[in-house]
Amino acid sequence: MRKTHCVKVGNILIGGDAPVSVQTMIKVQTSHTEEVIKQIKKIQCAGGEIVRLAVLNKDDVFSLKKIKKRVSIPLVADIHYNYTLGIESIEAGVDKIRVNPSNIPESGMKKIIKKAIEKKIPVRLGLNSGSIKIKRTGLVASIIDSALDSIKLCEDMGFFDIVISLKTPYVDDTISAYRAVSERCDYPLHLGITEAGSGYYGFAKNAIGIGILLYEGIGNTIRVSLTDSPDIEVECACAILQALGLRRFQPEIISCPVCGRCQVPLDRIVSRFKKKIIAFSKKNPDMKNLKIAIMGCSVNGPGEAKQADIGIAGGKDRFALFVKGKITGTYPLKQIEKEFFSRIKEMTNG
Repeated sequence: MRKTHCVKVGNILIGGDAPVSVQTMIKVQTSHTEEVIKQIKKIQCAGGEIVRLAVLNKDDVFSLKKIKKRVSIPLVADIHYNYTLGIESIEAGVDKIRVNPSNIPESGMKKIIKKAIEKKIPVRLGLNSGSIKIKRTGLVASIIDSALDSIKLCEDMGFFDIVISLKTPYVDDTISAYRAVSERCDYPLHLGITEAGSGYYGFAKNAIGIGILLYEGIGNTIRVSLTDSPDIEVECACAILQALGLRRFQPEIISCPVCGRCQVPLDRIVSRFKKKIIAFSKKNPDMKNLKIAIMGCSVNGPGEAKQADIGIAGGKDRFALFVKGKITGTYPLKQIEKEFFSRIKEMTNG
């Protein structure tokens, strides 16, 4: 992982040797306090570590004060156009400010930075392709130039607790922009593909764009942007980090895609087992490091089950159960679930 400056957002570190953190954004107006708190609880349950809220007016600022008293997750105020709302949000006790240098005048930026220095909180310089002025040099060059200009403004004021983001809806442009900026500064980077859309395609754009950069050692915190609920965004972000081996949020579950060789109802078994495994792992943190295989046939099944901490491999209406590479017995469909979870409890002192 690329070595960067480290900033503190509440109780979460971004950059340095800190793990890549997971962020999302509240999807309702910040002034709707109870709805915001309800979303935050779901976000935290899903594994979210930082949450951002849009601040459009003084009602939102007033709500920030109430929310801050009732939640433990770090709060980031998202500011556009009106720099005074940024200053008021800092006074309200937020843990970080996100500003868009493309729609806030330099004089306003300086006032926000001055207040951030006073209150000792970081600022994210959030550049988006939809709001920058695109020069003849093209989108990528324009967003890079805008980021470097904003960085210089902060540095000239002696302010270095900054996080940078350079988001576009296009995977290749986003990757190019982050690569370029990562070579020119050592500030932590907030990764994301903005306006990625929804469903499979939206997740694919996020997974590829964020995943490639993280694989190259670029990026310190991520937000998966989807036209979906914030807890879904968090779950997708956690899945990306776990797939890359950067973090572990739950047991690694390996299961086959099912084909004509399968002689057990594996799809139903995987669905049922997965729900129980995840629910059990939330009560038993040691479980998150387990590798679990739920396989349906004799081709790859026994091998994958042996390589896992615990695994099952299907035969004709039966499963073989493996623990730490050794077969412990074969069981009919009605009995395998009981045996499987009994062994897991033994392994995790559950």
